[in-house]
Amino acid sequence: MRVTVPGTKTKTRSHGKKRWIVLVAITAFWGLMSGKQAVSIQGPEIILSSDKIPQGELSLISVIVENSEVPEVRWLGKKVYLVPDRARRTWNGFLGVDLRSSPGIYPVLVRVSPTHVEKRIRIEVDKKNYGVRRLTLPRKMVELDAVTLRRVKKEGQVMKEVFQAPVSRALWRGPFQRPVDGEVVGPFGRSSIINGHPRAPHSGVDFRAARGTPVKAINNGRVVLTCNHFFTGKSVVLDHGGGIISMYFHLEKILVQKGQILTKGEVLGLVGSTGRATGPHLHLGVRVNGARVDPLTLVSLSRELER
Repeated sequence: MRVTVPGTKTKTRSHGKKRWIVLVAITAFWGLMSGKQAVSIQGPEIILSSDKIPQGELSLISVIVENSEVPEVRWLGKKVYLVPDRARRTWNGFLGVDLRSSPGIYPVLVRVSPTHVEKRIRIEVDKKNYGVRRLTLPRKMVELDAVTLRRVKKEGQVMKEVFQAPVSRALWRGPFQRPVDGEVVGPFGRSSIINGHPRAPHSGVDFRAARGTPVKAINNGRVVLTCNHFFTGKSVVLDHGGGIISMYFHLEKILVQKGQILTKGEVLGLVGSTGRATGPHLHLGVRVNGARVDPLTLVSLSRELER
């Protein structure tokens, strides 16, 4: 796999079983010097896990800079928040593609301060078919009465406000992890037909787990919401900072409070079947810069940060 960016030198390298794209951005300018000599400025090294991202997935971006330089990345009209290593030479972040994003070619802008060197990389967003599931649920859980409908709309507004809150300082560090060890019984992205009627696609993953199983934070984060909603039941929402949010639904018991700072692996609740659920399980949802993405992709990609 190769990426061609005008004005850059491009090369590829293998990394385990994955092929990585390494782009070395080079720009030049003419100075008002004797003889008008050309001066070349070396730009950042940019590493992508992939330059093709299916709907609902991610690409890990790493930007390697010189001492005292700070990179900025913009993707789909939003700033991508990067986390530096201890030496502040390698900055890592995630390019998220929403489940319903339109396929096409989109640019990523990388700008470095204080040199103001910038480059654009082309990313291809591909369509992905996640399949369909059919469910039969009690009518009272699907056909909502007026009182329940008002409740659901109010709860939806609460979640919307959480997603639209200003992006906070990145708290996450290193790889993200699974919240429980159970197998996946409800995959991400699959559309639903409930009692014969089409519904929105599944924007998270469901893990099989026994009632009362401890649920752990997938990374460091701040509790921004605890609630008991009609659809999601007892729920916890964590803001990991840098535009990454995780959601834990259908809990039997919530063990944290709003505003509490959790470390990776800390228990936040117990598995249950509250809300609209047919049995004990954990629903995990993740948003990256507002994009609904597969949590398992985030977990697997972030393991590269250990290497």
